[in-house]
Amino acid sequence: MRTVLGAIALASVLGAGCANKTTTTTTSGGNAPAPTAAGGGAQAGGGATAGGRAGGAAAPQGGGAGQQAAARMTPDQLDAAMKTVSATNTALGMKLMSGDLPGAAKDAQTLATTFADVERFWSQANKPDAVKLAQQARMGASETAAAATAGDAMKATAARSNMTATCKQCHGVYREGDAQTGYRIKAGVI
Repeated sequence: MRTVLGAIALASVLGAGCANKTTTTTTSGGNAPAPTAAGGGAQAGGGATAGGRAGGAAAPQGGGAGQQAAARMTPDQLDAAMKTVSATNTALGMKLMSGDLPGAAKDAQTLATTFADVERFWSQANKPDAVKLAQQARMGASETAAAATAGDAMKATAARSNMTATCKQCHGVYREGDAQTGYRIKAGVI
C-alpha cells in the first residue's frame, strides 16, 4: 500500500509540474475534474486526496517533518486542495441531508486530511493566523466525521456548519476572485 501511495504521489508531483500552466482555471471544465478525481480516490478509502500531492500522506502525522520540509506546497497545490475541499464539502452536505452517515463520515475524513495540507501550506508561508484557521477547519471536519460515525446527524451537521464558517473567515482574508474569474490567493499575502 505504501508503495502504491508513493507511486501516486510521484505521479502527482510529476503531473503537477507539467500542469503548472494554470493556477486560476475559471471554466467549469477546468475545475470539475480535479476535485472529482481526488475526492473519489479518497472516498474509495485510499487517502489519495492529500497523499497524492507532494508528500501530503506523511504531513498530517507530524512524524514526517523531513518529508514535509522537502515537499514544500505550492500555490497550485493549495488551489487543488481548495477544489477538493469545495467538492467534498458539497458532497458531505448532500450526504448529511440524505442520511448517508457512513458516506458523510468518509467525506469529513477526506476534508480533515485535506485541511492538514492547507495547514502545512500556510505554515510554510509563515501565516500563523491562517494556520490557526486551517487547524480549526481540520478539527471541525474531524468532529463531523466522529459524529457521523457515531450516527449523530444533528451533531455532524452542526460541526460541518462550524467548519464552513471557519472556511469563510479564512477566505475573507486570503482569497479573492469569484466564480467567473476564478478564486486565488489574494495578491501580496504570500
